[in-house]
Amino acid sequence: MVDPISLRSGFAVERRSSVKDAVDAVAAAAQPKSATTQSQVAATGARALAREMSVKPPVDHERVQQIKRAIAEGRFPIVPARIADRLIAAQMEWVRSDEQAG
Repeated sequence: MVDPISLRSGFAVERRSSVKDAVDAVAAAAQPKSATTQSQVAATGARALAREMSVKPPVDHERVQQIKRAIAEGRFPIVPARIADRLIAAQMEWVRSDEQAG
């Protein structure tokens, strides 16, 4: 039996035509005008992380195919109440993160 989809924390990554442009834009926005050695190290780490994340797709296609097969074969448990609960929990998490950011 395939495990049902669980609520996982994460974030969406906006794809741009050039990963380098995106990395440079994030680093420039995050870096203060008076650059210190620590902020330069952090920017370098952010660039490396962005490059690493851009190598693999944000969706696990093998897992998606596994779930599709399980649904087609009737082996995937679809419980509407559980889906509704997780949607509500996700919405509450989004609201909480918006409140903390703002």
